[in-house]
Amino acid sequence: MRNGTLISQEDAARRIEDALRLRVGRGRRFSFPALSDATGIPTRTLESYVQGTTPQLSALLSICSVLGPSFTSDILAACGQMAHEASPGEPEHLRVAASLGELVMQISEAVADGYVDHREAAQMRPLAARLIELLEPLAYDPAARGRP
Repeated sequence: MRNGTLISQEDAARRIEDALRLRVGRGRRFSFPALSDATGIPTRTLESYVQGTTPQLSALLSICSVLGPSFTSDILAACGQMAHEASPGEPEHLRVAASLGELVMQISEAVADGYVDHREAAQMRPLAARLIELLEPLAYDPAARGRP
């Protein structure tokens, strides 16, 4: 087992710097003043992020929301993930159906002998967790906000 962080602070900071340099500055899609207007982060602070200062999480999330999934994906690539546009109002029905079918198949195979052993249960857990994530947008009701 490995101790310590998998992704170093230096690597994370470098990824943020590189992703910003690709998109923000003179001749780029966004200028620092335009990004400042969109995020509410002072221009000088944004400029410091490409000079080695690591943004706080709230600032980074604000930048991600303005620069979009490609920027966010450049950063998340460090952990083998990527981002995409998401909206609670737009659930992924086909992925839900596919994951549900896969889980039903695994459960059917597991109970064929009349018993679900610990290995079979362990194999189902990640798929069940993914299905829960996919189902959340289907259950989301914006009109129900504030109601228990």
